[in-house]
Amino acid sequence: MRRARPIHSMNDPSPVTAVSSDWQSAYYEEPYYSARRAKLPSRLKRLGILALPVDIRILDACCGRGEALEVLKKAGFRNLEGIDSTPPPDRNGTGIVLHHGDVQNMPFPDASFDVVLNLHALHHMGGADGVARFLNECHRVLKPQGTLAILDFPASPQVRLLFWLLYKKVLAITGGLRNFARILDEEWSYLHPYLQGWPRVERILDRAPFTTVRNHRTFLFYYRTMRKA
Repeated sequence: MRRARPIHSMNDPSPVTAVSSDWQSAYYEEPYYSARRAKLPSRLKRLGILALPVDIRILDACCGRGEALEVLKKAGFRNLEGIDSTPPPDRNGTGIVLHHGDVQNMPFPDASFDVVLNLHALHHMGGADGVARFLNECHRVLKPQGTLAILDFPASPQVRLLFWLLYKKVLAITGGLRNFARILDEEWSYLHPYLQGWPRVERILDRAPFTTVRNHRTFLFYYRTMRKA
């Protein structure tokens, strides 16, 4: 395990990138949305979240419609909240509370949560400086020894080539790949610079004011779980 250095302050004012209606149409297209959603339990398990006590307070930062929180509720977790830049659906009566807001400037007091999740969304942060702001904000709202769990794309040469070929529709030969290509169409303006700037993003993750306790990569994703000192 490695204890990292604090993040230095950043000047870039780029906000979290809000998703468009076309992105939502592509992302929530069936049956591909349900297929991605079905993979959430195994991904949360790989991050180590499902092994935590069920009475802890969890925040999903960039929660979308609250899909990961639904998985956690089914697993027995009771204190579940989410925040997203796109107004989330009403969850009254479900035991899940969703907020509309900026994850780089969250409307929560210091030391509010035991866990903050960020799933498939770090590349929406507006580049490396936005990632740094987000990590600092997570550090603020987490309790001492709180957990930050991140799942997103690494910028390996293989991933960058795959995404470029899908963006150019060269590999969009199945329904699932065509759907993913539609999503890339909407994300390309910020995903491509994010991937190009990945070395700086990775340095910021390494130097964040957390101790890394899990850091695992597959072909398409990296799973990183960190603990606040």
